Amino acid sequence: MMNRPEHRMVRITEGFWKEQLDKIHHVTVWDVLNKFEHDHEDGIMKNYEWVAEGKPGKHVGPPWYDGLICEVIRGISDIIAASYDEALDQKIEYYTEKISQAQSVDPDGYINTYTTLICPDRRWGENGGSLIWQHETYNIGCLVEAGVHYYKATGKTKLLSCAIKAADCMCSVMGPAPRKNIVPAHSLAEEAMVKLYRLLKDDEKLDQALKEEYGLAVQPEKYLELACFWMDHRGVHADRASFPHYMGEYAQDHCRIEEQSEAVGHAVRAALMYTGLTAVGIETGEEKYLSAAKRLWDNVEQTKLHISGGIGAVHNEERFGYQYDLPNDAYLETCAGVAFAFWAGEMYRAFGESRYMDAFECALCNNVLPGLSADGVHYFYENPLISDGTVERWSWHGCPCCPPMFLKLMGCLQDYIYASGENRIAVNLHIGSEADLSLDGLHVKIEQKDCGIPWSGENTIVLHPEREAAFTLAIRRPAWSGKFCAVYRGRKFETCDEKGYVLISDTFRDGDEIRISMELPAMKVEAHPYVSADVGRVALMRGPLLYCLEEVDNPSGVDVTLGNGGLSVSERDVCGLVRVLSGACADGETFTAVPYYLWNNRGKGRMAVWVKQEGKDMDAVKTWETAGEYAAHRTGAGTAADLTGWEGRLYRRYL
Repeated sequence: MMNRPEHRMVRITEGFWKEQLDKIHHVTVWDVLNKFEHDHEDGIMKNYEWVAEGKPGKHVGPPWYDGLICEVIRGISDIIAASYDEALDQKIEYYTEKISQAQSVDPDGYINTYTTLICPDRRWGENGGSLIWQHETYNIGCLVEAGVHYYKATGKTKLLSCAIKAADCMCSVMGPAPRKNIVPAHSLAEEAMVKLYRLLKDDEKLDQALKEEYGLAVQPEKYLELACFWMDHRGVHADRASFPHYMGEYAQDHCRIEEQSEAVGHAVRAALMYTGLTAVGIETGEEKYLSAAKRLWDNVEQTKLHISGGIGAVHNEERFGYQYDLPNDAYLETCAGVAFAFWAGEMYRAFGESRYMDAFECALCNNVLPGLSADGVHYFYENPLISDGTVERWSWHGCPCCPPMFLKLMGCLQDYIYASGENRIAVNLHIGSEADLSLDGLHVKIEQKDCGIPWSGENTIVLHPEREAAFTLAIRRPAWSGKFCAVYRGRKFETCDEKGYVLISDTFRDGDEIRISMELPAMKVEAHPYVSADVGRVALMRGPLLYCLEEVDNPSGVDVTLGNGGLSVSERDVCGLVRVLSGACADGETFTAVPYYLWNNRGKGRMAVWVKQEGKDMDAVKTWETAGEYAAHRTGAGTAADLTGWEGRLYRRYL
């Protein structure tokens, strides 16, 4: 297993992602806070004030608002851990005080403002309540994450103490008999419990500090035990205490985890559940959890993953569709992209394969980053791959769940750049950065500098071990790269040695450099023939970025047929200098494509990612009227398509 470095030990220092994160820190964070604080006029923190004052009867926003503000706190915590901001720290202290005051009115440590204010007799979906609607485990899970991340950022324990009290409340209610069979209706708490367990297990001084200041006698094992209980009781309905007793595929509660082989239901809930499943598997070493995670991942990666790294094809219930059911007007919620990226990160930790980081990077660049506008204050909930010109980012939303999830991933982006274990250091993301790593007791500082990704393929890795030492440097060769060459002490390393990584093993000295050059060819991508929406069409990619045609650049329209000629790359100002693609259409006209993450920043207009390609037969494969009809034929019976070379692949690229 590969381990991530401590969050505060990694810093993003230059280049594309440094610019994005600076904007998020100084513009987006404050925009999100201001909009939440004035939401529905009263503002989101009124819920905690009304609980503390004993004033039931109304609630600002939907039941999951507690979770959303806690997600924002988590994201800000990671941001200020990397770049301290006193004003943001004071803002979190203010929120902490409000949360603590609300929690203090309940002797059990229970806190869920919606239930307390609107239906206090219906905790945990009992007595006519609804666990799916009330979001109690989700909200508390978000509080736990906020407490853990804020403590790691600042060393402050008050919010963490609130999180522990709420987690203890859940542990006292849920679990093996005589406790109750209740599992999360909206996942997130599973991984949060694992994080709390890891923190309290590994931080020896924290136990005593919590006991002295708050009278808390923590027992880390019970948090991991609850996470395991939640996994083991998916699909176990006979003695279910909450309503709904059977949450079905919508909440991944249709069968036991050992029997789940296809990703189904609400895509955000699913990906968060699968993230928790993988985290539980890593922590316990139980094969049943890791096997299930691998089985579900392969199903998504091979049959249900959009080219953008987005998941959740169906608008109804924001859910997965059938296998290969990947319409271009799919839902593809920003939250689902974030959850998928988190899952990919855990899968890498569990299995160490570069394909999980390929998926992480794809979702990050092409399904999550598009969720924020160039000005930093407008957002996408959905990320369709086609638009008739009516789609536009919003300033705020009746369910503003995506900005908090966006902040969570961007706040911890640095955690995914490096990993270490088994006497090796892995460079997983080519991002200008530096980190202080510990490798079997050896301190190694590592830098990436002059990194041109995503626009150019140059990068330099510099190692600073505290003394000469023998270890292995594993450099991810991205799936999108053309020719790849790493030069170290005059030697060239060009081929992958293991799990998608180029390995350099040597006795390294302070200042050793590895110069990397990757081709970023502009590519056309075709989808598996079973993806009926994209038969006869191609998408355009260069490096990690997906491209699209916008009407503002293509006044004749985006419903074009590309010619068979090559693609040209040029630099152009599109909300800053970027690389754009151009080429000839079959009718002799030209087209221009811009990075998908930038679409809808220059006004409304039609947009398309998948476009027709000259010479590709639109009827090359049998298609069905509905995804349901396809499901009855998914063995491939009756199709005339040549599936040679598609085994286990959903997309393939060509020049």
